[in-house]
Amino acid sequence: MSATRVVIGDACMIAHGAYISDADWHGIYDRAKPVGNTKPVVLEDNVWIGDSAIICKGVTIGKNSIIGAGAVVTKNVPPNSIFAGNPARLVKNLDDVEFNTRANFLEDPSKLAKEFDALDKYTLSTNTTLGWLKSLLMPDKNN
Repeated sequence: MSATRVVIGDACMIAHGAYISDADWHGIYDRAKPVGNTKPVVLEDNVWIGDSAIICKGVTIGKNSIIGAGAVVTKNVPPNSIFAGNPARLVKNLDDVEFNTRANFLEDPSKLAKEFDALDKYTLSTNTTLGWLKSLLMPDKNN
């Protein structure tokens, strides 16, 4: 949620239920105040925000950093680090290496499509029309 400014860099991953906000959304004493104070949030390139994490206003998360599931981030996170907990604290420093990112994963769409097709063919190789009909007429009660 952004009242003023949330910046998301390249190749970031944001998991389900993550909450990122640059505002209080109301004043502390005047709760009818429409937005309250705002401070920008910045996710630098290749940041990974875990499931249900909360990123509070005014926070910058450095390049290649990871925020653990359920973390509450109230202060800046340096590059190449893992933060988790409530409040979020440093768990581990990451090596400063060349990361393989989502951008790399999507660089060659035709190659990616061929790889997914190969995976589908392998996964579905034992399927038959007779097996499909059998699953419709006599479903496996254990699944």
